[in-house]
Amino acid sequence: MDWAALKAVKEADSRQCAAAPLSEVTPSIRDFTQFVTTHKQELGLIPALKRTDPDTGQAWPELDIVALAQACDDTEVGAIGVYTEPSLFGTSSDDMRAISERVTTPLLALDLVLHDSQLHYARLCGADAVLLWAGALDASTLARLMTTARSVHVVPVVMARTFDELRQALAAESFIIGLASPNGKLDTAHVSALAAQVPRQKTVISLDELSTPEEAEALLGQVDTALVSHYVLDADDVEGKLAHLVE
Repeated sequence: MDWAALKAVKEADSRQCAAAPLSEVTPSIRDFTQFVTTHKQELGLIPALKRTDPDTGQAWPELDIVALAQACDDTEVGAIGVYTEPSLFGTSSDDMRAISERVTTPLLALDLVLHDSQLHYARLCGADAVLLWAGALDASTLARLMTTARSVHVVPVVMARTFDELRQALAAESFIIGLASPNGKLDTAHVSALAAQVPRQKTVISLDELSTPEEAEALLGQVDTALVSHYVLDADDVEGKLAHLVE
């Protein structure tokens, strides 16, 4: 994932989200934290849904995103992630809204929140958790967005790609830390090194997508939960593929 490219898109996006009717924003009732926290005893999975992959150029134009989300929901995964920037991933907040109406699993909006209006819009479309990038926000803005998220019972997942960003995330007293590799591709050694600096009682999510059982094994005991995408998008048997990844 090219987080810098996504940040550039989201910086121009706040005006559209500002039109969200705040009176219709209701608190989340799905406990994202409870479902993704494993205390490092096992590796939870978050299927990350999209129709196109900007990194590989692969596309799933005929994908029934809601049906796939329901199949993931039936496997009792910890959460479901939905990429919501259509210019990059072919999926949008409308897809997340449709999924939210059909599943019981908490939803993570796989997008960057830079402004309060984006956070409210994500919640309006069904998000139970959102991403805040420590490296893209100053300390006061990060603190304000975390407060805004919690006011509507949305879990702020604070992302860090470097040790400096991790220090910022920890200084903000985030309970859930999202870790990613600087080059956008999963580097299990780097993610594990970052995770080793996170206090044990906090929940850690690997935001780089798993591709192989070997990567899952390398992160077991290091993080609580990890994203998985192609493994699910290409699967005929979602439950079987997810089980194979972590067994």
